[in-house]
Amino acid sequence: MENLTLEEKQQSVEAFHSIIRKSEKALSHMKPDAPQTKLLAKRMKAARVGVGTLLARWEGLELEVCRTDLIEAKKELESVLLTLPSFLNKTKEGSGQWTYMTRRMKALTVAMIYMDDLIEKLEEA
Repeated sequence: MENLTLEEKQQSVEAFHSIIRKSEKALSHMKPDAPQTKLLAKRMKAARVGVGTLLARWEGLELEVCRTDLIEAKKELESVLLTLPSFLNKTKEGSGQWTYMTRRMKALTVAMIYMDDLIEKLEEA
């Protein structure tokens, strides 16, 4: 995944920022103790770890996250990724939604690959 263009890297980072923004907005309208609130908060945390993973890999920024948090974030991102193809199938190829969805899927996939690398390095240490 090191062969991504600068534009693809920027799109991947923006896809995560979009997930975070949308999650924050949705959380502000939800009841604090609702089950959906906890799920959304978990996904938002995973998205933050995901974008942090990308930025650490591509820009050399420090990523301060423990192995457990990486594993949990990766599982949550996998869960999100599994839901996206059904949405993609409902959109017209080449449309804005289709483009957005494919970029999001790529960003999640790349982040999970990098998370695997980080988890492996932490296990070796």
